[in-house]
Amino acid sequence: MIEELIAYRSHLAVSVPYFAPTDIADLTPAKQLSESRIKEENDYGNRVRAAIQMSLAAAAASLRLAESMMRDDSQLDLRERQQNLAQCARDAQSCRDVAGHVVALLAGKEAPKLDALMEIRKLKEAIHERFGRWPGST
Repeated sequence: MIEELIAYRSHLAVSVPYFAPTDIADLTPAKQLSESRIKEENDYGNRVRAAIQMSLAAAAASLRLAESMMRDDSQLDLRERQQNLAQCARDAQSCRDVAGHVVALLAGKEAPKLDALMEIRKLKEAIHERFGRWPGST
């Protein structure tokens, strides 16, 4: 169930870049305030999207961890069971690390990473939506 939700939301998880105007100092105070609000809304949305996706990933990993601990390992010898517990401890640490990133994102101590492989089409659409035209067009 959680994996399906992660897959469904995966396209929503990518951070949206903020394209600040290069001449912000020349803008009117009202336009500067508007730009500030756009940036704040963008940052907020990126934090929430990243935190949701990371929380879902941590939840899925925690469920897999619980399932692995519920396996019947009685047929295994003590050494193999200890190795399984050590692996479970490493997996639990990974879940904790992801949860720590969620805390940092929500607290504003960490910024969500932008998708370095963003398609130029999406970039063009974002610029057009923001500025009303593609730079260089008349």
